[in-house]
Amino acid sequence: MTEIKLILNTHIAYLKHHPWLLLLFIVGLSLGSALLSAIAGLNQEAKDRHQKSSALIDTAVSHIVKPPIGQNYVDGKLWLKLRKHGFTNAQPVLRAKLKLASGKTLYLQGVDSLIWMTKPAPTSAQQPGSHDSTRFTFDSILIDSKNAAKLKLASDRNTLQLANSPYTPRFSVIDGIGMWSITDLAYADMLLEAKGQLSFIEFVGLTAEQIPQVEAILSNEARLVAAQEQDFDALSEAFFFNLAALALLGYIVAAFLSFNAIKLSIAGRRKLLSQFNILGCSPKAIRSAIVIEFTLMSFLTALLGSITGFIIANALVLDVNRTLMGLYKLEQALTIEWQWQTLVLGFVVNIATLTLMLLTQKSAVQNKGNTLFYSALGVVIAALGYLYFNAQSEFDALLLCFFILLLFVLITPRCLQSLLRVKNPFSAPLWQWLYADSKFQLKELTIAIVAILVALGSAIGMQIMVKSFSNTLNAHLEKQLSADVYVHVDKYEPQLRARLSADSHIKRVGIYMASNGYINKVPAKLASYGQGHQAFAHINLTSGEAVNASHFANNGCIANEQATIKYHFQLGDTVVFKQNQHTFECRIAAFTYDYGNTSLALITQEQSIKASPLHWQVYGLSLIMNEHITTEQLIEHLLNQYQIDSAYITENKRFKAIANGLFNDTFKVTKVLNGFILAIALVSLCISLLSLSAQHAKQLAVLNSLGVDASQLQKLKLVQTTLLVGFTCLFAIPLGFALGFALLKFVMPIAFGWTIHFYLDLPALLNTCLLLLLAAVLCAYLPVKKLTTDLHAKGS
Repeated sequence: MTEIKLILNTHIAYLKHHPWLLLLFIVGLSLGSALLSAIAGLNQEAKDRHQKSSALIDTAVSHIVKPPIGQNYVDGKLWLKLRKHGFTNAQPVLRAKLKLASGKTLYLQGVDSLIWMTKPAPTSAQQPGSHDSTRFTFDSILIDSKNAAKLKLASDRNTLQLANSPYTPRFSVIDGIGMWSITDLAYADMLLEAKGQLSFIEFVGLTAEQIPQVEAILSNEARLVAAQEQDFDALSEAFFFNLAALALLGYIVAAFLSFNAIKLSIAGRRKLLSQFNILGCSPKAIRSAIVIEFTLMSFLTALLGSITGFIIANALVLDVNRTLMGLYKLEQALTIEWQWQTLVLGFVVNIATLTLMLLTQKSAVQNKGNTLFYSALGVVIAALGYLYFNAQSEFDALLLCFFILLLFVLITPRCLQSLLRVKNPFSAPLWQWLYADSKFQLKELTIAIVAILVALGSAIGMQIMVKSFSNTLNAHLEKQLSADVYVHVDKYEPQLRARLSADSHIKRVGIYMASNGYINKVPAKLASYGQGHQAFAHINLTSGEAVNASHFANNGCIANEQATIKYHFQLGDTVVFKQNQHTFECRIAAFTYDYGNTSLALITQEQSIKASPLHWQVYGLSLIMNEHITTEQLIEHLLNQYQIDSAYITENKRFKAIANGLFNDTFKVTKVLNGFILAIALVSLCISLLSLSAQHAKQLAVLNSLGVDASQLQKLKLVQTTLLVGFTCLFAIPLGFALGFALLKFVMPIAFGWTIHFYLDLPALLNTCLLLLLAAVLCAYLPVKKLTTDLHAKGS
């Protein structure tokens, strides 16, 4: 232990004298694990939303009884029936919005509060305007402290003023219960006038043997869904998988920082370790000290990363919420809390990364550098060839992207080394020094250059994907949203539709109606735009042909592209659409593009849906106006003649803007993560240059004493950095193209089922490279300016 303490104290002293190395090490793994922690936290929180008991008891929900598809409520008698059959682990929940007199909305949730007699009840906080702690009562509401602040509840009273209601319920403020305020089930039923209906019933610890018994009791009156098999989990899996992959990419870029620190640290401490050996310290003690040091550093960086990840997750949660609730039908907004699992994840990944880094620094590995390089290059090329022709899953597609990155990581430093092995072409002394110094710099800056390569390449690839998706989506919406005005309707109104069809202002009236259900247990939608193939003229078929009568002949229907890409349906296949106890069968006659939709979809004639036993709903009417009418005139006509609320009328360009905004939200998180990765790469370069500044001090001092002034030294070093980073950009551009191609050809179709055409935004791409180059030059200027200033001060 004495030897280990001595070695550890010496290593601590070494790091104190080399603060940039310590900063490089800590920043690298901390930032990397922060991105992993942020995405892991968001993903876990999204899953936990469906597994957390609504009654605030510390038990996970295993199954949920939901209303039949097409209905909003379950008959409360079902819960009583379940209890009569001995299922006391069934908990009823009633949810709805409650309007306050202030105009704000309170999300109210009624639960069986009697369960708190046997389970730990939530600890009620102090009510506003009160100095005494209060217990929960059956005629009061528990409100989250954050929601109470948003609702601006008056501090001088402890009752809620409701809109259009004779009741004035009392409330208590409590921390950590989320957006749904809690009250007793009977009191919620009275406030909401639910008449004994329930939103759903939660089961805690329902066993496999009990499931058939519960399904028999429910019959066709409700459906039993496992907590981990809900629509949201099935639909959002690809979204979080891609975010996790991007976070892992950020971790790899950040790990290069720590790798550089370890490389410089080992080189600096090699003599120190040999001296320990000469002084009699056993190799076991030296290894133990190093293991302790790196274990503590791994834990420290994981802790910092977990805390930073919590901050990042909270910064991203609004954008993620919009995406999940808009595209993936998440029923509850995410509320991010710190999770100890993210700390464990960061610690395990950091330990594994450090072990790998240390192994690469062994002399036996470094002596076989060429052999390992060509072996790795051969493996990478073989893997790329195999995955290009055989990628089937999301993991295969992202593995292909990883091997593309690895290919460029291997070849870029080699190409740069080969360039500097060319005979020195310069005759001027300063340029000769710069050329020789570049060789030395390259050895130390290789890791930082690779980090910039990976970060810039991935940013370009993601930029290509986002721009391609945006252009493809715009072209799709241009044809899909071809009507001039859209009118939202809550129910089927044939009289209104007939009046609009006969109106002289309107050329054609379309309809959008849909029915929700499942195809082979996959969430699906059966939709229609009217009767007759002319009502489907705006549909984009993947074959390029226009929709015609043959597509609906012999019980034909049109499936979306996801059906063939993700679920492998073929033309002519008969699919069975199931809703509750009812089914609808049709033959797939064509496939259509359906960007933005993440579930299966079928399109059929209006009469086919009406004739089926399915529950369906009309969502809106589409109006195409006559040539002599303007959009403003038509909207005014609808307001005056049909008394349609202006909030229910949306013109074409507004509808497209809403659709584009929804899909752009999907990529906001992607863009933010890309920004983090680029920032990490720049930090890598800047800290690497700062850590090398001490080693260059003597060289620059000699040049300064020979008559080279500070401004010349600054120009030389800036030219050197510009050339090194510029050369890296030349490789980052084809890397970005390759990644963009892989994302569009493999990741997007496999993960989401969308075929997106490649589109290159060259000006934006060049701007990204230029901005990174300018930022890198600025990072290089800081340490050089510091050195030259110090030299000037010493000289004077």
